[in-house]
Amino acid sequence: MNNIREACFACTTPYQVMGAISIVTEGQIDADIYIFGMFEGYREIADRLREEEIFTNIYAVDASLFKAPGRKGALLQMVKCKETVSTFLPAEVGYKTIYSSSRAHIKNLLLHELIKRNKDLKIVVYDDGLGMYAKDSHVLNTTRARRSAERLFGWDLYIPARISFMVNIPTLFEKPNELQQCDVQQMPCLQWNDENRKLLMRVFGAAEEDLIQEKVVVFDSLRGFDHVRDEKMIQLDKCFSMANHYFGSEHTIMKPHPRSKKTTTASINVYQKTGVPMEVLYAGMDHLDERILITYASSAVYTPKMYFNAEPWVINLFRIVDNQDGQESEWEITYQKFKKIYNRPEKVIAPRTIEEYEACLKELMN
Repeated sequence: MNNIREACFACTTPYQVMGAISIVTEGQIDADIYIFGMFEGYREIADRLREEEIFTNIYAVDASLFKAPGRKGALLQMVKCKETVSTFLPAEVGYKTIYSSSRAHIKNLLLHELIKRNKDLKIVVYDDGLGMYAKDSHVLNTTRARRSAERLFGWDLYIPARISFMVNIPTLFEKPNELQQCDVQQMPCLQWNDENRKLLMRVFGAAEEDLIQEKVVVFDSLRGFDHVRDEKMIQLDKCFSMANHYFGSEHTIMKPHPRSKKTTTASINVYQKTGVPMEVLYAGMDHLDERILITYASSAVYTPKMYFNAEPWVINLFRIVDNQDGQESEWEITYQKFKKIYNRPEKVIAPRTIEEYEACLKELMN
């Protein structure tokens, strides 16, 4: 095939789009980008990216046909992979490298077709937040059914010779067991100057009046996952309502997960522009060290440290919601990792009980 382009990005979240912008801008890479419509406002983001001329070609893909097609539907799409992918991948176009951050079904279909077009395709798995650092919940992990389907069709997509990793904090990153020989490199980080802040605000459709002024921000990340039990949501909403009670609605706001389809029952104000990455909002925040960020387990509470070297208060709720007591869970291990990068590790907290959480809220009010 003659039309082998340099690189492309496959993105299913605003955070991944922001990461792609960082890599292309700082690394001076010529690349296309495929933005799959798994979050609100993806077409508008693609349109605004075209105006900025950051990527060579921009494809906004209607992902409604690929989201949770069911086992039979997914198998049929694998059988008809070339036909399925042809709905968005230009004919006779291949790439030397693809940058991707997850093992989503639609990305697997794209990878399979690209490998057929270029057997030497390289896959760079770039930083997608907390999942990169939680070994048991790594972005390349998949379900048993999906792995069985890949074996059935002989899809060896993620082989070590093809893969490398690009992460924000290499010292905290643990490679999956089967990919220990793969290279790990530092991910280029966009310089957070005023010019780039305004660039990202334009791309993601945020204005100065959209910046979060509230002192307390809670992140509804758990609702972005499928098959989460209702009792976990009830416990989480209780924690959110408590924060609102102690700090007041004028000082507390919820930032929903961009893929969340469920609504909270918590008594709390909700930030409406879900397609704006929190990092874009952080860049315009004053007194970031004094903010209080509350989450079950979300990347967004640690990116102030990663990107701005700021240390807001972080309250993790996974022990309460999962009814854990210091067990060696994936989130416990990840929490301990990120606590170490703080100069003041006492500002990263994971209460074991509702009572401990309430005491923490009261103390932070002072």
